[in-house]
Amino acid sequence: MRIEFRKPTKEDGQSIVTWRYEGIYSFYNNDKTEAKKQWALNIHKEEYAFVMYDEENKLIGNCSFDYDDNQYMFGIQMRPDLTGKGMGTEIVKAILEFGKEKYKFDNIELLVAKFNERAIRVYEKLGFEKVDEFMLHVNNEDKEFIAMKKVWNI
Repeated sequence: MRIEFRKPTKEDGQSIVTWRYEGIYSFYNNDKTEAKKQWALNIHKEEYAFVMYDEENKLIGNCSFDYDDNQYMFGIQMRPDLTGKGMGTEIVKAILEFGKEKYKFDNIELLVAKFNERAIRVYEKLGFEKVDEFMLHVNNEDKEFIAMKKVWNI
């Protein structure tokens, strides 16, 4: 799969805000709270956000590389109908290659909800290691999260 990374447009945000996930993954719905809805609708204003398009020019997801306290933090969201189909490793690998080339980082962290075992497996397969576990209040819910980190040897 060829992935093209673009800066988000207002139209991308209007599409992303409609994404709804099934079962426990509904935690990630972009209309779950007003704050999450506004984030999706205003993704085009996010400095470190990107959208991903496939070779058929279809929006397949978004990602971000936020920088805070001398550390890059990685985020990803795939279009709901693409999740759980075995594409995660390929997509996350492409995102990391893109981010590494653009931002020149040699390590990166991420946060993932502890229940999201399929995402955790993808991250571990790509060399991320668990560094912490904690509770966060997100989308009006208290959830257990795992912090993970990947370090590239220089």
